[in-house]
Amino acid sequence: MQPDLSLVFSTHGTELRRYLQRRLGDGHMASDLVQDTFLNLIEGPETRIQDIRAYLYTIARNLLINHVKQEVRRRTDSVAPDALSELAADEPSPEDIVDSRLQLERVHALVLELPRRTQEIFVLNRIHGLTHAEVARHLRISDSSVQKHLAMAIAHMTRRLRGR
Repeated sequence: MQPDLSLVFSTHGTELRRYLQRRLGDGHMASDLVQDTFLNLIEGPETRIQDIRAYLYTIARNLLINHVKQEVRRRTDSVAPDALSELAADEPSPEDIVDSRLQLERVHALVLELPRRTQEIFVLNRIHGLTHAEVARHLRISDSSVQKHLAMAIAHMTRRLRGR
C-alpha cells in the first residue's frame, strides 16, 4: 500500500530540502533533488516501507552522492590563455631529436655489420614493413630462411647494443 504522497511531502519535503541545501549550498538543486526523491518513491517497487522518513533520506542521500559525482566529472578548471603558452608542445625537444638521430645512426651502423642478404631481409621486414611471406616472395627464398636471417640480425644487434 502506497503512503499518501501529499501527506508525506507536506511532512518531510521541507526538512528534506533543508538537508540537501545544507550539503549542496544550492537551493534550486536541492529542490530538484527533493522532486527526484519523490519521483523515485512513486516509481519504486510496491514494497511495504517501515520508516518513510528514513527511506526518503536514503533516496535523497543516494541522489546527492550521484549528483556530486557527476559534478566532479563535469568540472573543468579555467585556465588563463597566457598559461596555455607554457604547455609543452607535441613536438619533440631539440635534445630528443638529436638523441633519436644518434640512435638511428647506431642502428644503421649495426645493420651494415650484417651480411648483405641479412641486411636486405632486415630492411624489407623492419623498415619497409613487409611480412615474412612478402619478403620471401620478393627475394624468392623460403619463409623459414627469412625467419632465420631475421633471428640472426636481431641476435647480432642485441649483443652489440648490450656491449658484448
